[in-house]
Amino acid sequence: MASIGRNEPCPCGSGRRYKDCHGALTRSGVATTPPSAEQHRLEAALTAQRSGRFADAISLYEAVLAADPDNFDALHMRGVVAYQCGDFDRARDWVTAALRLRPVDQAARFNLRLIGGALERRLVEREICREVLPRLRRRCVIGTDSRLWPGSEADLIICYRDMSARWPALRVLMQWLGAPPPTLWHFGDTTPPLNELWDLRVLGRDGVPRAGRGIFFGAERSPAEWYASWRPGDIVLYCSDETHCLLLDRIPELARDGETPIRLLFGSSAHAKRVGLPGLIVREVTRQEPTLC
Repeated sequence: MASIGRNEPCPCGSGRRYKDCHGALTRSGVATTPPSAEQHRLEAALTAQRSGRFADAISLYEAVLAADPDNFDALHMRGVVAYQCGDFDRARDWVTAALRLRPVDQAARFNLRLIGGALERRLVEREICREVLPRLRRRCVIGTDSRLWPGSEADLIICYRDMSARWPALRVLMQWLGAPPPTLWHFGDTTPPLNELWDLRVLGRDGVPRAGRGIFFGAERSPAEWYASWRPGDIVLYCSDETHCLLLDRIPELARDGETPIRLLFGSSAHAKRVGLPGLIVREVTRQEPTLC
């Protein structure tokens, strides 16, 4: 591969050189057989993965697996991408499936240990968050208000890089908010939607939010670079299951350390219960009175 030197570390995280790991598709720099379509996809997937284009890498690995469900490299590296995206449960499943095919593969065994450690840390982090998050209750607006969505203009900021599995949740939120639809912003590296046309603006390149109502979809990204100059009258944060610990940073930041109490939205009552903070449940209907949690 032109983008990965054969003596560079393999992007799978094994610690071995590329030529001794996934670069073993060739020997001595010369392909032993003409590369197949499957090999082309694997190499393109590795290139995408190494450059941070995880959605493209996932699509390519899954295309290989659709044709060959027992492809070790595609299973293994699909798990590594899931790990890089923070989806540790699915990462464990993919790498475990790869190890069923090659139980003694050292790179896969090493990565499975990394994933196991990440899962253990996540459990500890969530226990800590469960204890600390209730202390932020005073920063959050408690109670429902018929004026919550007065039909005024709003800016909605997408705070995720990987939106692959989140576009449906955003669609539900947009329907629940009703008309007029908010202006959608993202940080410039968001996974594009596949089957819908969204009018997305890039923060910085196309300006910054200025409406009187601000809605943050997720807590993954900080708006610190431009947030100080924006003073909307209503700040809302849509929380997801993956961002419990990030709420410890994002709620005080968006609430300006108590100066601007914010409202929280949850996709389900179960998630709201896990977080333990007051908010509203977004229902999968166009317009329904919000449910207090």
